[in-house]
Amino acid sequence: MKRGILIAILVLVIILVVLFAIAGFIYLQFTQEPSVPHEAFLKVTLRGNVLESVASSWPFQATPLTVRELWYQLERARVDERIQGLILKISYLDTGYAKVNEIGGLLRDFSAGNKPVYAFIEEGGLKEYLLASFADRVYAFKSGFFTIRGLSAEAVFLKNTLAKLGIEAELFHMGDYKSAVEIFTGTGMSPAHREALEKILLDIHGSIVSTVAVNRNLDEEAVRDIIDASPVSVEEYLAAGFFDELGYEDSVLEALEITPAKVIDFATYAKTTAPLPFSGRNKIAVVFAGGEINTGKSGGQGLFGDRIIGSDTLADQLRSLRRNRSVKAVVLRVDSPGGSAVASEIIRREAELLLAEKPVVISMSDVAASGGYWISLAASRIIAQPQTITGSIGVIMGKFVLKGFYDKIGISKEIVQTTDTAAMFSDYRFFSEDEKKKVLFMMRRFYDEFITRVAQWRGQDPAFIEKVAQGRIWSGLAALEHKLIDGLGGLPKAVAIARDLAGIPPEEEIGIIFSPRKRGFLESLLELGEVRSGFSVREMEAALDRLQKSFPASMMPFRISFVR
Repeated sequence: MKRGILIAILVLVIILVVLFAIAGFIYLQFTQEPSVPHEAFLKVTLRGNVLESVASSWPFQATPLTVRELWYQLERARVDERIQGLILKISYLDTGYAKVNEIGGLLRDFSAGNKPVYAFIEEGGLKEYLLASFADRVYAFKSGFFTIRGLSAEAVFLKNTLAKLGIEAELFHMGDYKSAVEIFTGTGMSPAHREALEKILLDIHGSIVSTVAVNRNLDEEAVRDIIDASPVSVEEYLAAGFFDELGYEDSVLEALEITPAKVIDFATYAKTTAPLPFSGRNKIAVVFAGGEINTGKSGGQGLFGDRIIGSDTLADQLRSLRRNRSVKAVVLRVDSPGGSAVASEIIRREAELLLAEKPVVISMSDVAASGGYWISLAASRIIAQPQTITGSIGVIMGKFVLKGFYDKIGISKEIVQTTDTAAMFSDYRFFSEDEKKKVLFMMRRFYDEFITRVAQWRGQDPAFIEKVAQGRIWSGLAALEHKLIDGLGGLPKAVAIARDLAGIPPEEEIGIIFSPRKRGFLESLLELGEVRSGFSVREMEAALDRLQKSFPASMMPFRISFVR
């Protein structure tokens, strides 16, 4: 049966390969690389979520905008003599402030090449304005809804909801500020939870005010006053110096003497090939690690909807880069709220082995907390944005007891066990007092190891680290103050540090290897088949190769191969 399923999958794959090979041949024959207009302006539309990186590629599906692609294409456009400037069209963003600051830094680098950046805000608020403030000139939609109010956060508590369903969370935390369990065990914020959250909001708010003031050449108090008074009319924002002009997109472009024929959109420009940045002989690898951390392979979705950082996948990537002689240093880009302690340690250990042979620099994105901080420890330097959420050095463990829910729907269980604690994690009963002691003992071991590793890698006394740990989240600004990171900045700064540590001369052009590399359609299909059928990609590749060799050469004028 298993063999029959494999044969059926392979036949389907071959059919799809042939169809896409034919389609690709036709495409190559009848299409050509898009042309870039003379004295062109690159237009980038920013709205919704901006991911760190996307590895899979599916046909007929729009590729989401990513930090990786923005960085690469803006670097191309910066040195491309055909590109005269950049037009940003900004609407509501569904991403963190650290990532917004990261993109803002990329805009500043682009503008430093004497190419203007014009930002047009269609609608939005503080986050959208922070991004626009990095532009040389900021325009707002004349009739749009816009308000730059301050920051707020809401915490949801599900204890009473679970109780109505007959479910009770028996969860424990190590660290006074490790508040994630309160979602399921509380009905409101604990004092520690509220204190940490208020501190994070004040830090991020302060960094936004200072950044906007610098970008727009305004007094910080004036910026605070306008935010405190908001919402106000767009005319009042204009009078306060937040905007350069109000208008409509077409009228703004007309006033700037940018005709539609001069505008090339980002997706079209990304299909062009020249110029090629980051093509030097000595290479720095930039590894994107985004999502919840778990054992096994990357991909899919975790408990809270994020992508999964698989310890096997990421460890393999780091191991491969350790063996690659052309790679002189590695930047690990972390955007993770944490996850499995075991998976985090597997990744950290592989990073430690890598660090023994070449520099490793951590670049933190929106979140690098708990396990996300753990995997960042084995590094030459740790760099974060002021708005990055990091820390959360603590441990959570426990279970959900579903007996009450089972009773409601008529399910009963009986438990048979060979030892007193064999069924301690059963969802049909609570922990006994002895079992609870054992759980807390295991948690304490994890927590002590976490503290020890942080102290070791940060060169600090364990007592000092335990004081700033306690499961508390910190902003990048506070993390720097508490010696949890080494500096503030984004990806370009992390690469510059890695370059310096690797001893690559400043005048020498560097190459950059992005990891994970983008997979084509067939590889994405094979990985999907692996998830659905249980067969490994390597098994399917081998079977596909055998099947290809069984065809006469005249019937199979092309071969499918994979480069890993």
